[in-house]
Amino acid sequence: MKAIIQDDRRYMLRFDKGEDVISGLADFMKSQSIGACVFFGIGACESVELGYFNPFLKDYRKKPYVEELEIATFSGNGSLSGGQPSIHAHGVFSRNDFTSLAGHVFKLVVSVTCEILLIKLEGQMNRGLNAEFNLNLLQ
Repeated sequence: MKAIIQDDRRYMLRFDKGEDVISGLADFMKSQSIGACVFFGIGACESVELGYFNPFLKDYRKKPYVEELEIATFSGNGSLSGGQPSIHAHGVFSRNDFTSLAGHVFKLVVSVTCEILLIKLEGQMNRGLNAEFNLNLLQ
């Protein structure tokens, strides 16, 4: 991951082939001491692991896709959970027949490039366990 341009709270990040965007964003938050952020991105990926949360089972149904996809939209936020960066992201991904996949993004591996605008927020957002859903929600 490379920071292409930045000011005091905005960063334009480029992820390259083979890099995982989710773990890369968490690493970037840690290296820059960011406690709260939002981000938006586009690009292309070679694999993505998507999830759909079932509130009755209180768990995600996860499914990996290993294929070339356009990252039509990717957005989310970064917060802290137990003092460590936590990424919450959703995305829409386009196949070569122009059909789409969408959901919660657990893993996103770049095939060509992924361009992310990350905006640092003042202060810190924290996540904590919500027992009703068994999820770490913003507090």
